[in-house]
Amino acid sequence: MNRNLINLDNLMAMSWKDLVMFLATHNAEERILRAIIRTKPESEWEQLIDENTPQTVSHAIDTIYWEKNAFTHRYEIKDQPKYRSSDEVLRDFLSTGKRQIARKELQVRLQYLTPYEQKRILYAFMDSDTKLDRAFACKYLDKHFEPMYLKAIETIWGLYHEYEAAKVLTHYVSDEFIAEHFEQLAEDYRYLPVRLRMPASYPVDHSRLEAHELICLCARQHLPLTEQEASAVLSTPYTSSVLWALGELGFTNIILRHYRQMSS
Repeated sequence: MNRNLINLDNLMAMSWKDLVMFLATHNAEERILRAIIRTKPESEWEQLIDENTPQTVSHAIDTIYWEKNAFTHRYEIKDQPKYRSSDEVLRDFLSTGKRQIARKELQVRLQYLTPYEQKRILYAFMDSDTKLDRAFACKYLDKHFEPMYLKAIETIWGLYHEYEAAKVLTHYVSDEFIAEHFEQLAEDYRYLPVRLRMPASYPVDHSRLEAHELICLCARQHLPLTEQEASAVLSTPYTSSVLWALGELGFTNIILRHYRQMSS
């Protein structure tokens, strides 16, 4: 990439939307995207969302909302009769001209409805031709999983290979499914959590793991790790998971070096 493109003055000259998209398409960390998105009020975030929105941007926005208030959705429902049944709202969702407002209302209501009503709404979202609808359903089910939805999520993943569906499958499918689809799931989601579903004897691709991920994998699956490999975590953030892994693997000297380095 041309270094002039990442000159601070050039970045500051961009519009807010262009800056977000530039960072997303140039592999900026999601926490950087979230910070830039937060510089504008929530009322402006919707201009970032359309059918061409990079997955990293939609994921960053949703992460902000989920962090703020669990599953209370970002949209404020205005001018909607409070007595409308979920069936009425769902019919609006399935009608092209009324879908946007209905989508907002269904997402807010979902967690408070009966299991039967939730089932109808979740299947409608999973059957949607809109990526954001499918992503919402998968994120909700990742937190509130029910086995009856597994086939539908497998279908979404088979058709679209979307991150959110791959994440749910990694958490809940059988070991046999993981083994059969390991490479594709690792590509669509992340290598480490998928690899953790495999037996300890399964080969480890070190090139697909950061230092802190490798040490956590070895600690969880009791795999051998050299002191030189473990020492690579000295350049990583001082996190509880890294310290846990170092302790599990018995690297007292590296723990102390890490502590001294971070305290200096």
